[in-house]
Parts: sequence; C-alpha cells; structure tokens
Amino acid sequence: MKVLTKREELIGELISRVAGEIGAILYSLDIKDEFTDDQLALELGVEINEIRKALFAMYELGLAEYRRKKDDETGWMEYYWKLNYDKARLILKRELEKTKEKLLKKLEAEKNAIHYICPNMCVKVSYDDAISLNFVCPQCQSKLQFLDCSSAIAKVEEEIKNIDEILSAL
Repeated sequence: MKVLTKREELIGELISRVAGEIGAILYSLDIKDEFTDDQLALELGVEINEIRKALFAMYELGLAEYRRKKDDETGWMEYYWKLNYDKARLILKRELEKTKEKLLKKLEAEKNAIHYICPNMCVKVSYDDAISLNFVCPQCQSKLQFLDCSSAIAKVEEEIKNIDEILSAL
C-alpha cells in the first residue's frame, strides 16, 4: 500500500472538496494517457454524468483538460480528457494562498469589530447595532452580552500559520 505524502493528501482533499469522491478516485487512478468519459464510466461502473461532473470540476480547478471531436458515425461530440498531474503542486499552492487571503480578511474583521450576542443565540450583532437595539435581543428580549472573539481570532491565526508552513514546504 502506497504511503501518501502531505502534499498528495492535501491535493486529494482539495479534489474531494471540488470534484467529490468520483473526482478523487479518477485522480488516484494516475491515468497518463487521454481517455473518454464513456470509457471511464464503463470501466468504473459509474454513471457517465457523475464522471463528467467530476471531470468538469477538475477542469475548472486546472487539473484536467479536454479536446472535443465529432464522432462521424453518431454526429455526437466526444470529449477526450487528460489529467494534469504536473500542475497539482501549483494548483494546491494557488488554492492555499486564496484560503490564506480569505482568512487574513476574516482575521482583520474579527480584530477590528466588537460584537454582542444573545445568550439564547438568536442574534450576533455589531456594537453599533447593539446600541441601536439598547443591548436587547430583538427576538427574545434578552440582554445582549459582549462576545469575546479572542478564541476565534486564535483559531484563525493558527490556520494561517498552518497554511504558511504547508506553503513553505511546497
């Protein structure tokens, strides 16, 4: 049984998120040559629409490419697919950088905002909204309480640190 590297695990996780279990299976087959979605559907015993959905999701990510050719007998378009294993590292890096950017924005927002929350979890509001509500929940009339976001901030910072470590290892 092959032991996966951290990078391979992350690529597998990324593909699973974007293209589902079928996409992860397709990618793990390590197909070097061009293939048709019909071939894979028959070989794997999976509905062709599921194969196509996974392949197009991988295409959107940049891990697959295709060319179309008209079948002279049927007049239908055939898709010939190829998986781009050589681009996996760059795609993973790009996606991690996108995630890090979103986390940095979230971190900035959490650090610069003061929130209040209903003890019954009805609402979470900004300080300005809490003032306009006289610090009373508009749904259940409970007194709004200050929300300490320090643990959420710490979690986001930890995620950013983890991404930085992964990126430096790539």
